[in-house]
Amino acid sequence: MMYLYLQTISIGKKGEIPFRITFKNDVISETIHYLFRPNAVIPKKVYETHQLDRMELVTSPPFCDIADELIEIFQDQQLVFSEARQFQLLKAQFRTIGYNFNLRPTYLFHEVSRDKLNVIEMFLNHHRKDRPFGCEYANAFVELMGKYHSQAFDALPSLAPSGPVDHNFELSQYKMAPGVYYFLDEHQEVIYVGKAKSLRKRLQSHFSKQTSTNNIDYSKVKSITVEYSGNDLLAQLMESADIKALQPRYNTQQVHDPAPYIINRGKTAKGIHKLQITRKDIKDNMPEKYFNRSSVKTSLENFCSEYELCRKHCGLEKVKGPCSIVTVKNQPCVCAGSESMETYNFRFDIAFYNFQNQKTRKIYKLKGRHKSEDAFIYLVNGIYEGYGFIDKSIPIPNINDILGHLTVQTNNYDTSRIVSQLDNIIASENILDLSDLGH
Repeated sequence: MMYLYLQTISIGKKGEIPFRITFKNDVISETIHYLFRPNAVIPKKVYETHQLDRMELVTSPPFCDIADELIEIFQDQQLVFSEARQFQLLKAQFRTIGYNFNLRPTYLFHEVSRDKLNVIEMFLNHHRKDRPFGCEYANAFVELMGKYHSQAFDALPSLAPSGPVDHNFELSQYKMAPGVYYFLDEHQEVIYVGKAKSLRKRLQSHFSKQTSTNNIDYSKVKSITVEYSGNDLLAQLMESADIKALQPRYNTQQVHDPAPYIINRGKTAKGIHKLQITRKDIKDNMPEKYFNRSSVKTSLENFCSEYELCRKHCGLEKVKGPCSIVTVKNQPCVCAGSESMETYNFRFDIAFYNFQNQKTRKIYKLKGRHKSEDAFIYLVNGIYEGYGFIDKSIPIPNINDILGHLTVQTNNYDTSRIVSQLDNIIASENILDLSDLGH
């Protein structure tokens, strides 16, 4: 169980504006905080009334910059909120960045009359030393949520449409190995797709009487099929692809994708070439599509630095005067008039051409489905291209023989999130950088 609490600022017709999310797992004792910039202009007096550090909040990252990390943390967790209003606030934050955060949470308190205070808040009101908008208050809130949940959960109404039912599935036939499983109904239609590090254990937990709250109606499950992946990373990628392709009725996450970010090329009113990050699909843009804001900003930053382009006209700095190339590095730049527009545009065209034709290719070796097999994931310019399996007995004289086993896949928001961790979790000896080989 993971207990979450959003702290908000109340401001007139704009309602409640979230600014901090705090959560705690019932297994790990550490409480985690994420502060993010409010998505509305808030008067200075309101900050003072709430005893909040205005500069700390306005300089915090926007929610879109922490969303990917939160999704990774929340994955496979049963999220617990004090009430529906808290969940709706978080769901609205994800909706603003195009992510379908449509899971089924657990609530400690359901519909209550206005004159009946939340018992957690009643308790915390006695702790006047803890400011209601400070971290200490949030710490105490999620701590008490965990205690209340463990003591009173049995008395709370459930949100599940139905619990596990008697079944005739022989679950011992499935291996204790990673992969993807599919629940099918009487018409052999896939109604749910899931992944697991141990398929047998995961399936047993689904049909156990101790199954945690979810939105699956198990009485509809008439058969099960599985596909082994050899490792958890491929299981995640396979699960995501199948959810998007099959649109199972009981899957609520990874069903839809937000629009990707792209780097669009244009010109200023004076005719200077410029770049900007957008989600609108425009023909004249850099070829890659990105599914989180941090990755597209990193790519643009690297491009601008490598070719020494104007940071202002590359959309990296919003300043009235010259960019930091002039003010910090004391170097000439087109934004200060110390480089001619013609020279700059010529350099820009060369840089843009080189970027379009630049290919950074990597193959990541992973554990296969059995001892005599290897698996791999293939990325081009950091973009997911697909995966494959190769029998260890097959000779591989060149790189094309590896890619001949590639199952081509579509990159999207979720695959981008999954493969972004590859360089950190795959040992360097299992990463083949094709750009280093001149291929």
